[in-house]
Amino acid sequence: MFTSSSRAHDEALLTFRNPDPLDWVDPLRFGRGLAAGTYRRDWVWLAFVDDQPVARGVWWGPVGSVHPIELHCLLVDATLPHPEVWGAALIRSAHRAFADAGAILAPDLVVDVAPHRRHEPAVEAALEWRREAAKAAGLPVVTERMLGAASGAAPDAAAGAGIGGESGVDAGPRLRVSYSARALTAGSASPLVGTAR
Repeated sequence: MFTSSSRAHDEALLTFRNPDPLDWVDPLRFGRGLAAGTYRRDWVWLAFVDDQPVARGVWWGPVGSVHPIELHCLLVDATLPHPEVWGAALIRSAHRAFADAGAILAPDLVVDVAPHRRHEPAVEAALEWRREAAKAAGLPVVTERMLGAASGAAPDAAAGAGIGGESGVDAGPRLRVSYSARALTAGSASPLVGTAR
């Protein structure tokens, strides 16, 4: 079962974790985002099997946004085969609901990685299944860019909150890998892909 979150799901949402080498939305980061209005319960999606959470997606939007613009955290239980299938199904379910609520653009999936870890086998594997999930969900365009001191660009506040500790990504420069439905060129916005209207 794929469903958006509610207060009844808080324990499942906050305790679900995965030994993943990529940045993720931990309970502190989620609580701060919830208080600020950049994370919302109806923008958080969970997959359950036998009442146990097996996948989680946390979408983000700027304060005051009607719809989310980025998927900040996509986790799938490490014991499940084919995480890309679960991830794609979760993304499609959420995007369908966002489209039904009036969203016209598919939110990007964004993943932050410590640059010095980019080519570690565990990081490569984690990025690969997310790339496959994003592609199957209609987000085939992949871009990578540096954030922080190395690029001269300031990290956005939402991405910086909660980074470090167990997430494996320090607060210094980081690589942001984005999976999108559209190329990053002027006037190239694409509507939600693969969603029923």
